[in-house]
Amino acid sequence: MKKRIVSISLLLALLLAALPVQALAASPVIPIYVGNSMVDYLAEELLKEIPTAGKAPKEQILAVYDWIIANCSRFQGTGEIYFDESETAVKSAQFSRTTEQKLQKGQILLRRELKAESGCLQLESDYLDFDSNQYIASYAYEMMRTRTGNCAHFSALLTVLLGHLGYDCRVFHGEFINMDGSSVEHTWNYILLDGQYLWADIRIDQAVGGHNYFLQADTSAWAKEHTWEPAYSDWLATQAATLQDDFDRAAQNAVGPWDMCSDWAKDYMQRAGEANLIPKTLDDQDLTLEINRSEFAAVAVRLYEALKKQEVPLYTGANPFSDTDNPDVLRAYSLGIVNGMGDGTFAPDSSLTREQAVTMLGRVYELSQISAVNGGETLPRSTALFLDHSSIFDYAKNYVYFFAGQAIVEGMGDGTFSPKLSMTREQAIKIAVETADKLG
Repeated sequence: MKKRIVSISLLLALLLAALPVQALAASPVIPIYVGNSMVDYLAEELLKEIPTAGKAPKEQILAVYDWIIANCSRFQGTGEIYFDESETAVKSAQFSRTTEQKLQKGQILLRRELKAESGCLQLESDYLDFDSNQYIASYAYEMMRTRTGNCAHFSALLTVLLGHLGYDCRVFHGEFINMDGSSVEHTWNYILLDGQYLWADIRIDQAVGGHNYFLQADTSAWAKEHTWEPAYSDWLATQAATLQDDFDRAAQNAVGPWDMCSDWAKDYMQRAGEANLIPKTLDDQDLTLEINRSEFAAVAVRLYEALKKQEVPLYTGANPFSDTDNPDVLRAYSLGIVNGMGDGTFAPDSSLTREQAVTMLGRVYELSQISAVNGGETLPRSTALFLDHSSIFDYAKNYVYFFAGQAIVEGMGDGTFSPKLSMTREQAIKIAVETADKLG
């Protein structure tokens, strides 16, 4: 480049199997930004394309790793720019203001210059620190822009994207030793996972195929093919547990992105957030406001994924709607959860009534159980009718009384259901998290 006693194990397995799903949820993480508004904005946009939701940490990292390998090239590209630079400049400026608010709430961290803290800066050249945020932002931006670059670009992009998922990722520079004994200037990564730094060489894996250089713990084995000044990596290895504690503590202390809700809803929102039932579009939004159709479609898709324990792929067919290309709306459409307005539109910004919301979530549950939507005909239902039963549309009745029978939805306190009232974001999310907890 230019630059384990079987019985104990069995008992443990049985105990884990007996735990409720939420007890096995991953520990909260805190995103780590590089501090460049354009790069951090683009990182969030790219991560929308990468299936990381609901995955274990190692699988999340692998998903990003494989996405970069599949979508980026070492060779000179066609000159195509992968985003509108003018539009991105405007959106990244807006994103910067949101970032500032999140920083103040402790919802994100800025990437620490650990090389300076380690006292190893003098080991780099006088003009370039390969693990600096400036270097990483510069190379990551170039890769985001054209999807082509050298090992430095691959390593920088991996660093930025993993940071946004809450993983501390370091960049190392040295040489790679070829099979014939020759060596070339090279750059790779050192990633903090569960209190230990692990080696990764995305560019070599991209070149030769496979994952032979993915999350390797044996530094001695790594040194057989990589040469570098080890003082900084030695320092990171000794500080790994402490640094992991720092990141975990920051995540625990962060003001939640779903704090703008009613007091009764706070526990539900926390549980929903941990179960990945809240779409990112609702981060830092007022959850007491009415939920619109596109927002609810996103909640419905996440509930389906939680119930089925599998991800819904992106919809690749012709867009049936003329007024939205929202990927969550299209994924919900592909599942049969939502339909349009009958005129080729979806009305993504329109509010959702209580009976409509319950119907959509009922369809999600049906799909997760019998892989079909049949109007709730096979669902067990409460026999106690609401006083305004006649006001509930026929298509919604089975679903309303199914959820009422499961004590997931309630009436208005006066014996009515009020089907035509709009549903708020926090009310919709509460139903989703209760469905996942009680029926998942």
